[in-house]
Amino acid sequence: MSLDEMRSKIEEIDRRIVELIAERTDIAVLIAGIKEKEGLPITDEDQEKKVMQRVSKNSELFGVDKEGVERIFQMLIELNKSKQRRKL
Repeated sequence: MSLDEMRSKIEEIDRRIVELIAERTDIAVLIAGIKEKEGLPITDEDQEKKVMQRVSKNSELFGVDKEGVERIFQMLIELNKSKQRRKL
């Protein structure tokens, strides 16, 4: 496979990643609505810990750098909390 073909594959993966981030954010906004109706705070430290535990396990499963992936998910969590706050 050529360099251009490989780069094209990376471009498609990047597009899918952004699409999944958008989908995750949309769901986080829906969750914010549920939390608001139930009088719950935006931040749920127990849930965040569960997410990070899943991320750690998945990092090991797929053989990727755990610390790097954890940093990405910490940013995603913060992005989603920020979006949730703006929607309330």
